[in-house]
Parts: sequence; structure tokens; C-alpha cells
Amino acid sequence: MKRFCAALSLCVMLLFFSQVPAFGEEKTVLPFVVEGVVYNRDFFSRPWVLWGYENCFLHDVSRLNNERIGVVLISPSGFEIRLVYDVNTLDAIYREMLIPEKSKREAMRRESISVADAVKLANRAAKQ
Repeated sequence: MKRFCAALSLCVMLLFFSQVPAFGEEKTVLPFVVEGVVYNRDFFSRPWVLWGYENCFLHDVSRLNNERIGVVLISPSGFEIRLVYDVNTLDAIYREMLIPEKSKREAMRRESISVADAVKLANRAAKQ
């Protein structure tokens, strides 16, 4: 329970600081995916899980059930990569690659965080 409260407070602090504009700049919004990373920190704190996707951006993460987790990545070249992992074996049991239209790619990229940052955030939340 203490870990959950610490992770929740970390998310609230990140959300607060992302809402405060610095030096008159536009207000930035923290991506919704950060909450999913903190909630699934046990999965993301293992950096070898997304081995090969280090330069991609994490757009969405959702826990499908207790044994499966779904991840949507955006590659630097604009491909949308959908993966489903088995949490117990850490194997990708489903892969799909799509090329969304340009406007959707740009919107997805704005709402994403890098995989490396997601791993760092999960490690930080796991230590709390």
C-alpha cells in the first residue's frame, strides 16, 4: 500500500509540474501513458522486455488480464507497433505493424514518451 501511495504521489507531482508553464511558455500536458507505466511498473522495470525497441516511443499500455499486457509503440520512422506480452514468460505473443496516416502519427507522437524514459520512470516508481 505504501508503494502504491508513493507511485501515486509521484504521478501527481509529475502531473502538477507538467501543468505549470515555465517562463511564459505554452502549457504542456503529461501523456496519459505515464499512468499506465507507473501502474505496470513491474513489467517496465525489466529493461530487456522491450529489447530492440529502445529508440521507439510508447503511446499506450494496458493490462489485458493478470497474465497479458498490451503495448502500442511508435517507431522513429512512423510505424505503429502493437505488441501483447505474456507477463509470466515475458514473450511477445502478438505483433502487428501498421502505418497510420500522417496526422494520426503526429498526434500519437505528441502523446507518447520514449521507451527509455518509460523504463527509467518504472524503475524510479519501483524503488519508492
